[in-house]
Amino acid sequence: MIFPEKLKIGDKIGIISTARKITLDELDPAIKTIESWKLKVELGSNLFEVDNQFSGTIEQRSTDLQTMIDDDSIKAILCARGGYGTVQIIDNIDFSKLKNNPKWIVGYSDVTVLHNHLHSQCNTQSIHATMPLLFTQQNHNEALDHLHDIWLKILGETRNEL
Repeated sequence: MIFPEKLKIGDKIGIISTARKITLDELDPAIKTIESWKLKVELGSNLFEVDNQFSGTIEQRSTDLQTMIDDDSIKAILCARGGYGTVQIIDNIDFSKLKNNPKWIVGYSDVTVLHNHLHSQCNTQSIHATMPLLFTQQNHNEALDHLHDIWLKILGETRNEL
C-alpha cells in the first residue's frame, strides 16, 4: 500500500466538497484550526457553489477534486462534509497523477466511496476521520483531537513543538 509523504509545517491542505453544500461561516472554524496547526489552507474554486443540496454541479465538484489531485503543491485534501454526492463524481476523476504523487485524502460518511476507490484502485492509504464541518461541534471534540494527533504523527511533530 502506498503511504503518502509526511506533512511538513507550512504544507498546503486543500478543502473541497465532493457532496453537500457548505458555507464559509460553517468552514471558518476549521480553517482557523488547520492554520493553528501551522498548515496552509487552499479552498476549492467551486467549494461554495450551490446546486440544490450539492456544493456545485457534478462538473464543478469533479473539477475541484481533480484540481486538488493534480496540484503538486497540495499535500492533503480534506473533504468539507459528507451527505451524498461523491458517488456521482468518482468515475469522472483521473487518479493517475495521484498514483505518482500520493497525498492524504481525509473524510468519512459519503467520502467512504472515495476511500474505497483509493484503496482498491490506487493502492493508496487515506484517512477516515472527522471533516471540517464538524470541527466545532461539541460531540466531535474527541474526533478532532484524534485527527490532530494523526496530523501530528504525519507531521512528525509533537504538540509541544507546535
